[in-house]
Amino acid sequence: MSTRRPSVQREYQQQIVLRWITTITYRMITVGVILFVVGLAYLLYALFALADQGSYNAADVARIQGNLTLFGRLALLGAGMVVIGLAWNYLEEEVVGFVLVLLALFFYWGVPFLLGQIENLPPPGSLRDFALSQLRNLMWVLFPPGIILVVFVGIAQGIRRMRYGAALDQTLKLGSGVSKQEVQQRFLGKCWQLPFCRDYVRQRCPIYHARRTCWREGVGCMCEEKTIVMALQNVRLSDDPEKNAKYIPHNKTLTKAELRARCAECVIYNEHQRQKYQLFAPLTVGTIIGCAYFFRAPLQERVFNLLSLLDQLLARFTLMPSEAQKGVLEAAARANETAALILYVSLVIVALSYALRIVETVVFKWKL
Repeated sequence: MSTRRPSVQREYQQQIVLRWITTITYRMITVGVILFVVGLAYLLYALFALADQGSYNAADVARIQGNLTLFGRLALLGAGMVVIGLAWNYLEEEVVGFVLVLLALFFYWGVPFLLGQIENLPPPGSLRDFALSQLRNLMWVLFPPGIILVVFVGIAQGIRRMRYGAALDQTLKLGSGVSKQEVQQRFLGKCWQLPFCRDYVRQRCPIYHARRTCWREGVGCMCEEKTIVMALQNVRLSDDPEKNAKYIPHNKTLTKAELRARCAECVIYNEHQRQKYQLFAPLTVGTIIGCAYFFRAPLQERVFNLLSLLDQLLARFTLMPSEAQKGVLEAAARANETAALILYVSLVIVALSYALRIVETVVFKWKL
């Protein structure tokens, strides 16, 4: 008894600390939203309401710049508090990271573009340009944690998929009560080389003696165990696996779709798919990251070309065609190397995320 009490007490204390941290972070979100909205509202007010630089004397310019700096810092502080709160309470929510990344891109590229559709962009060095720069600074608080959250959630999801396969979000009815066996396993092997193959069934299994797979034959020990076990009664097996294939008891009462649906609920086939995902997921990640790294220059130029096409398309519908035709989006992306790199990394992360989703869908949803 004395050895258990400290562990129970320690666990209870940990729960109290976690609840306390959760309460604090929720309040941080609330306070952060208020600070962010106040700072953002003032910066937007300044961006649209400030007069020309010549309308103010030096003291007014210094005062307004001080106010813009103050409210810009309030917005940054509020955004940082919201990010911390979201990261703690919604760490495994993929949408949080994507929203942060999209907000970062919006404040850096979207706000100048939208401003250019309403009126002329502020001249460099003006108070309005200073207010715009304070707004664009929000990207540096939103983008890094957004990317980290997206990558973390993607890695965590991939690890869970590699460990549980389709069982992560699907109830496997066939073989759910069968535990893993101590058998000689082979990666991406046949059904009788996977950990759910039971020894007493394998010795009587025509699929094993024919060296085939149950999912190809449409019948196996998890869906029709009695039929499989009885198939070799009073049968003299051949040393040639091909000759033993004639003893496989195919179920001709079910359609191909019904047979595939049955495989989709089988623990053995899920293990086969899980190992398939273990192969294709790292290959997908390596391929996309490798292509993004080694072909960065041409791919980045393609991104600029797409932005140029988007500029031309929007120029047809904008209220200020003269401004849009200057290529606001492309110019913002080419403004400096850091901005271009951030846009490129964002697109690579999005491409990687969707590529892994496609692999996951093909392997675990479509069962291919």
